[in-house]
Amino acid sequence: MKELVSPRVELIIQSAALASQPTFWWGPSGGRVTGEEVAAHLEAAADLMEQRGWDPQLYAPWSGYNLPDALRETIHDGLGSDDTRFTALRLMETLLGVYTGSPSIVFPDVWSMHSRRTLDEVLEMLRTTADLARLVGPRL
Repeated sequence: MKELVSPRVELIIQSAALASQPTFWWGPSGGRVTGEEVAAHLEAAADLMEQRGWDPQLYAPWSGYNLPDALRETIHDGLGSDDTRFTALRLMETLLGVYTGSPSIVFPDVWSMHSRRTLDEVLEMLRTTADLARLVGPRL
């Protein structure tokens, strides 16, 4: 029998309860962010990595061509803020914890730079996290 729910949708459903707490959506500056703002930042980082071919298998960790760099560079491009970056990373931690079953994924950037991680996996996680942000994040 064909699955009714895709693995991506199942991951979002399982993570939604954890990320739907109102206190989750405040950045380190004390500013509140919306789900749309966080999603836009995540998608901009994914687009940047995809357009420039920032594959973790091609670039060494801390090379300047990885997920943390994409999230920072999109801030400089005006497509996010430190608050949306912080919240995006927390949201990605939540998804990765559900996805891997690990109780302690604290650094999505380290996950993204693992030597066996592919660009497609990183892009999928960024875009899935963006979907989750839109689903459970606060609106204006």
